[in-house]
Formats: sequence, C-alpha cells, structure tokens
Amino acid sequence: MSKEPPKDARALLAAAGKQAVRDLAENAEEWKDEEPEAQATTGAFPLTRASDISKPAEIVDIVEKLLTAGGASVLYGASNTAKTFLVLDIEAAIATGQPFRDDLRVERGAVIHVALEGEAGITNRVLALKKSGKLPDTAELYLCFHPISLLSQPDRARLVDTIREATRRASLPVRLVVIDTLSRAMAGGDENGAGDMTMAVSEIDAIRAATGAHVMLVHHCGKDEARGARGHSSLRAAVDTEIEVSRDDASGISTAFITKQRDLPKGEPMPYRLKVVELGTDRRGEDITSCIIQHEDASLAATRGKKGRGKTYHADQLLGLLPAKNVKEWQAAVMNETGMSRSNFYDLKAELKSRGAFYESSAGLLKS
Repeated sequence: MSKEPPKDARALLAAAGKQAVRDLAENAEEWKDEEPEAQATTGAFPLTRASDISKPAEIVDIVEKLLTAGGASVLYGASNTAKTFLVLDIEAAIATGQPFRDDLRVERGAVIHVALEGEAGITNRVLALKKSGKLPDTAELYLCFHPISLLSQPDRARLVDTIREATRRASLPVRLVVIDTLSRAMAGGDENGAGDMTMAVSEIDAIRAATGAHVMLVHHCGKDEARGARGHSSLRAAVDTEIEVSRDDASGISTAFITKQRDLPKGEPMPYRLKVVELGTDRRGEDITSCIIQHEDASLAATRGKKGRGKTYHADQLLGLLPAKNVKEWQAAVMNETGMSRSNFYDLKAELKSRGAFYESSAGLLKS
C-alpha cells in the first residue's frame, strides 16, 4: 500500500490543479474559435438518406448566370486584353447592387480586390469608375495592396481576418474577393507543379469555407492562348467557373467567354470595349487617363481563337488612328482600340517612321 504524500506535497498538487483549471478557462474562448479542422472529432461522418431528399437544391448566384455564392472562379487571358477592367466592372455591380451588363441581376455586398501588381493602374481605374458614375462613394469596394501568398497558411488566416473586417465595416457580407493575379499570389511557387497548385487551391477553399465569399483569381494564359489558362490542370478542375478573355485587334473589342460552369448553364459571350476617362493632369501638365468598359451587344462577340494561333499586330493599325495631337494621344488611342502594349506601339511606330508613312506638323501627327 502506497504512502500518502506529505501535507505540503498535497498542497502543491492542489495548487497545480487549480492553475491548470485557470489555464483551461483562459484559453477556452481562443480554442472555441479555432477552425474545424484543428478540433479533434470522432465517430462516423453524418449521413443523409436519399429518401429524405424531397426538394431541389437552389444554386445561389451573386451575378446572375455567371458567379455562384461561395464559389471559386478563374478569369484569364493574354496581356492587354482588358481583363482587369472587366473584373472591376463586375465588382462595381456587386458593390452597388446594380445589374451587370445592364440585365444580369446581382446580390449586393462588399467586395475586396487584392491588387498584387500595378497599384497606380488599379487606383486610376477605380477613379475612372467613380468619375463615370458607376462607383459612387457609398459603394462598399475595398482595395488591398499588401502582398499575400496562397502558399502560406498565415497569409490565408490574415486574409480571412481582412474579409471579416470588411464585413464589419460595410455591415454587409463580402460577396466577392478578387486575387489579381494568381501568379503574384504564388510567387516562388511552381504554377505547373501539382504540389504548389494543389496547396493554393486548398487555401482558396479554406478562405471560402471560413467566409462564404466567392474567390475569383485573375490569371494569364500560356504562350499558346488557345490552350487555356497556364499552370497545372488541378486549377481548372477545382474552380466552379472559368472565364476566358480575348481581344480582337481590328475592332478593339474584347470578349469574355464562359468556358466552364459547374452548376450554372453557360451564358453567351460578353463583348465589350474600353472607353477613355480623363482623370486630370500630372505634375508636368500631361493628361492622366484611364478606362472603363462599355458593354456591347452579344452579336459583336469575337470567335474564340483556334489552337496555335497567337496575337499579332500590324503597323497599319497605328496609321488608321491618325491624325493625333501628339505621340501620347496617338498611343492612348491605339491602346484603347487594340489593347496594344506600349513596347509594341513604339516598335511599329519606328517601322512607320522608316517608311515615311506619317509626319509631324503644327496641326499634330498626320498620315503622309
């Protein structure tokens, strides 16, 4: 038979027990808020018997026929196809509760745009939306310029906290979170590797589960545009909606094609063009401009490109937009009409100059 511990030892044990109880009480609230996967569970998973299912499940969309509540999507295209302009137009519709493309109903809510590249460009595009009247100051659209990684669980936790904070500020649920771009959110990772892409998808799923927000990724296509979004195929398999954006050089019209819908019917193509908005002048007195999108009738939609066909530009596209007051105005008009990059513009301008195809006069730049 074991000996009873001395009185002073019993006192020490009792004190230790009381401290343990106090520790449990202090940590109870913190543990209660932990994510479900961190809590130990036992027993069988819940089951629903087929005979208990009697009513159809309603698919809730936050943009009619386009984006589902709490879903995931990827919107991709080549550079200079006006992808982000379209995304911002979708965001403005949700943040204001106004129909998208004038006839697609939306569920109003707060929106967060995580801008991981081109802070100045996004800032001016938002100002253009405000100046055009599409985005009043009452709209609950929030921008986040802080770098985040979808390969980091701490970053995911901070983003979840950010979404909850936006919900608190807006007194509205956050309906849409846009991560622009996926490439920047996977910096240092391998887009083509199953491991990194699967981890990124898992973090996106955790964000959706914790907040109920739809997560949209802005992404790029590969060298062959017709092969779709670049990177590992697990991304396309995981998302509910996939949207491809391409741009017709001749007409300057971009078209969004819905290439995948898990739960909604595929809608018709959505063509649009850019409309320049003047924002003011810079410190040198030069005009500062950006663009908003102008939706066009579905009959103007382009045809999806064939496999292997890339985007090309021609010098005559520049000539067609003369006369112009100066080179800056000329380049802005070309970008607006064709989506041509600055470097492509100056390469083709040099070609035209060598041909003597235009000249400069007191009236501006004119075709020869």
